Amino acid sequence: MHLSGPSASIRQHQRRSSLVLLGYSPKPYGSREPSGHLLSSLINNAHNVVIDHAPELDRAASQVPSIVERRTISVRCSFELLVADEEIADTPFASRCVYILHPSN
Repeated sequence: MHLSGPSASIRQHQRRSSLVLLGYSPKPYGSREPSGHLLSSLINNAHNVVIDHAPELDRAASQVPSIVERRTISVRCSFELLVADEEIADTPFASRCVYILHPSN
């Protein structure tokens, strides 16, 4: 199953998903709660969660640590990437961080 779009537009999914891939928007928060019940539900019901984000972006920098530090989640692996592309070299997108998480049992 593929779900795309902002988390606010996705129905709540209670059944277990094999993989949830979270990508973070460069847009500012706006008026909605940044880590709501829907996001928690998606993460809690996944066998694996992959988070790909630019650590310099405010939205990701404020949400990712609270996800990774959950007691119900274990970090399987993490890695940082530095993209050597002249077009994005001076932007926050040149630096990426990826976490692969799974439920703690």
